[in-house]
Formats: sequence, structure tokens, C-alpha cells
Amino acid sequence: MNHALSCISQWLWHNCGMTDIFRVRVDRKLLKETSRVAEEIGTTPGEIVRILFAQLVKRRRIPFALAADAEELLDVKRRNRILRELDDSEGW
Repeated sequence: MNHALSCISQWLWHNCGMTDIFRVRVDRKLLKETSRVAEEIGTTPGEIVRILFAQLVKRRRIPFALAADAEELLDVKRRNRILRELDDSEGW
């Protein structure tokens, strides 16, 4: 094996051993818009998630304010429908 291929092989082994895959369900339209915005600012949705995780660990809190309209929180039928749609436990 030549030196360049050996270095790539070692790099891939090292990086694969240091990372995990994280799956999450996201609304298709939201992901499409997120990808578009991420591309506009020169990054990817995956990199944004990695930055969020790093900041969460560093600050020990979510690095931005979270807010929701009261109507969104009080609409139990809507909330339950969303939770059912997000529950993919049968697919695991």
C-alpha cells in the first residue's frame, strides 16, 4: 500500500472510531429550508448540530433563548399528533 493510501486509511479508521451517528426525525420542509440557509452561510445542517452540541457542553445550557407561543403549547391535539408522527420506535 502506498503512503498516501495508508495515511487515508489511518485517518478514516481514527475518525470513524471517534464519532457516532446521531439520528433524529425532522420535518421534511424544515430540513430543506435548513439545508438552504446552511448553504447560504457556508456550512451544513450536520455541522450546525455539531456546533450546537459543543456549545451545549461548554456552556451547560442551550446557547440561545427558546420560546414558543402559548397556543402551540396548549393545543394538546396538535402536540399529540406531532409526537405520534415523530415516534419512530417501531422503525428501530
